[in-house]
Amino acid sequence: MSENRYGVISGMRNAEDRQVAIARLASEGIPTDRIFTTNPEEPNAPPVWLYSMSANSELIAPSLSALNLSTQGIAATVEAARELGIQIRCLDEAFDSRNDWQSQIDTLLTALNRLDRKGFSDRTKIALQEAKARGQRLGRKPSMTDLRKAVAIQMIEAGYKGTRIWKTLAVLEGPPISQSAYYLWQKTWLAERK
Repeated sequence: MSENRYGVISGMRNAEDRQVAIARLASEGIPTDRIFTTNPEEPNAPPVWLYSMSANSELIAPSLSALNLSTQGIAATVEAARELGIQIRCLDEAFDSRNDWQSQIDTLLTALNRLDRKGFSDRTKIALQEAKARGQRLGRKPSMTDLRKAVAIQMIEAGYKGTRIWKTLAVLEGPPISQSAYYLWQKTWLAERK
């Protein structure tokens, strides 16, 4: 069976991750010349090299994410392998298509759900970093606008106190302002004046 064993690390992105995955597959008895390390041409479809494998081959991956770049691509790869008679074993998720297929569906769906959430989280982080690099302000607009600051300073200097100032600021144009947001600004402003 060892002549029909292959490894795959297609989803790995950086060189260090690839080296760790190659070492892990080598410990499973897979020679490095039988490890596929190229990314699929189409992220939502099975990789082309899958069709060059013979039936009854065993494809071992460190995790399901090493099979393809997207959850749809992973599902398509697993289904294409099943149709071609290729067995897939993923070490991290304990997915093994040699077992009863029905018993593996829950494992597969759970892993795909986790990978999809992680992918969404990663894409969000990247988008936020890019927006920040462009100088875009992240989060809510500040409730203490320049107009509100000017009015608050005038009222503080005229001797008015917290709640009265906040009620005046709340009716001015701008995003909604909470009483605690005003008090936080007031505390900071007074500390800077000392």
